[in-house]
Amino acid sequence: MAIKSGRNIEDCARLAEEAGLHTVICLFTDTWGIPRGKHVPLRQFLRGGRFTTAAVALSWNPRSDVLPTPWAETDSEYKDMAVVADLDTFRVAGWTEGAAVVICDTVDVETGEPTAMDARAMLKRTLREYADLGLTVNQAPELEFHLFDADWQRSSDKSFCYSLDRADQLEPVLGAIREALLRTGIDCEASNVEYGPSQAEVNLRHAPGLTAVDDAVLLRHLTRAVARRHGYNATFMVKPLNGGSGSGMHLHQSLADAEGRNAFAVRDAPGDGLPSKAMQGYVAGLLRRQLDLQVVAMPTVTAYRRAEDYSFAPTQVCWGLDNRLVGIRCLTPDEPGTRVEVRWGAADANPYLLAHGCLQAGLEGMRDNAPLQPVSSGDPHADGGLRRVAPSLEQAVETFHTSEFARRTYGDVFVDTYTVMQRNELAAFGAHVTDWEFSRYADVF
Repeated sequence: MAIKSGRNIEDCARLAEEAGLHTVICLFTDTWGIPRGKHVPLRQFLRGGRFTTAAVALSWNPRSDVLPTPWAETDSEYKDMAVVADLDTFRVAGWTEGAAVVICDTVDVETGEPTAMDARAMLKRTLREYADLGLTVNQAPELEFHLFDADWQRSSDKSFCYSLDRADQLEPVLGAIREALLRTGIDCEASNVEYGPSQAEVNLRHAPGLTAVDDAVLLRHLTRAVARRHGYNATFMVKPLNGGSGSGMHLHQSLADAEGRNAFAVRDAPGDGLPSKAMQGYVAGLLRRQLDLQVVAMPTVTAYRRAEDYSFAPTQVCWGLDNRLVGIRCLTPDEPGTRVEVRWGAADANPYLLAHGCLQAGLEGMRDNAPLQPVSSGDPHADGGLRRVAPSLEQAVETFHTSEFARRTYGDVFVDTYTVMQRNELAAFGAHVTDWEFSRYADVF
């Protein structure tokens, strides 16, 4: 199968020669959003930019344990899939020496079509739907993480949100992360110390739809690599510590029309709420499908430790203007900056799955001219009339499994497989005796 790309192998060879590169990191994400792949010698990569690997990588658990799923049953022979480089993403890997990195897609070796489990391919299809309507998607992920020392002890037991003194202490590692991003061609806006003990955040500048999500995947990967080189362990696990704040992945989204104007900023809607019909419909669609998408936004048991009232993690289905207590925060300062901030996502979510689902929900809302529920102002937690998010992974999984929207958006193969993957995680968690249980009961019973 020919590689379809604006850049060709010869372009990659020239870039590699100019930068003195000898290795290509070929990266794809599994269904959990964890980077997988191979380090390929440049000479081998230039022979075609693809390799094969076990297709079960798209349905194993986060520790790579293989359990039966509809995608890879025990009698499926665990066949190969092709991993094909998207040459437009070929760039210097700014966190290491002598290497390039390229984002890859997973392809059926017989049909040449994207695999049914490929989240990046899903997002690309959705972006084409928007393009057919004359709309360009711009996105900016906002990711939080925790820093531990080399022995996985917390780097701080105090909260220093926005502290410049604490940021100065962490500048050797945070500065190195920012520099690695820039060397990788990723536009970084800022870093800061965050709300919870040992927590930090790095903000990326908005970028076109697919590029922004590719950059989020690379941010998570290079953050962990750079942190290790500086004596830290970085984790995007949502709640690695009892108490304190959990880590989120807020997704900022806007749409540009064929003339480059911000479609969310067009003032064609009455009232004092959102300025445009497009923005109203988009937000209404997100609210309509928030619970269907919850397991994609919060995919692990630990993600539900974050969703607490008054924690700045949304617990209700609601929207507001510049209000950090709501699930969808709408910012309407001026035309370039008018955007939607989806605040549901946990830091460990697969960003391709999350962006794809949000964009499909927003598109449905705009097409249906969906009615927008009243704005939440002040304290939404005091409003007993608002729907609440599912309190557990188990409930979110079952909502996803039975959702017609999820099946239309992700496909039956994906929904059925993802459901089994999540049920397997729940079974593993349920069978484990926790430290809390031991310390609570061992010496009293």
